[in-house]
Amino acid sequence: MVTRQQLKDLALLRRREAQVLYETKLYDGSRYLAGYVLELALKARICRILDFEEYPDVGEFRRLYATHDLGQLLKLSGLSRKLSLNEKGLFDSWSMAALWRPERRYDVPGTSKREAVGDILKAVDEVLKWIRKYW
Repeated sequence: MVTRQQLKDLALLRRREAQVLYETKLYDGSRYLAGYVLELALKARICRILDFEEYPDVGEFRRLYATHDLGQLLKLSGLSRKLSLNEKGLFDSWSMAALWRPERRYDVPGTSKREAVGDILKAVDEVLKWIRKYW
C-alpha cells in the first residue's frame, strides 16, 4: 500500500509531469495526469483524517476508498464543507478540475486543446494549494 507521504510526493510529481507534457504540446496526457494530482492529494488528506499511515484500499475499506471520483474523495477527505461559495475563485477552480474522469485515457488523440488544458492546470494548481493546507 502507498503511504501518506508517498501520496503527497506523487501528487507533486504528477503535477510536474503534467506541466512537462503541456510544454511539449501533449495536451491530452497533460489533462489526464492533472486529475490524478487532485486524486492523490485528497487521498493523502484522507489518510490524515483517518490517522492511517497508508491509504486504505484493500480488504473491507476497498469498497469505499478505492475510487477515482474526485467528488467522492472530497467528501471522504472532510473538505467538502470547507469548499465554500464564498471563495468563488477556489469554488470555480474545483468545479473545473472536478470534471476529470480517468476514462479520459480513451479519448481520441487531439481532443484536448492548449487553452483548455492551460485553464485546467491553473485550476488544479489553485485547488492543490488549498488541499495542501490540510493534508
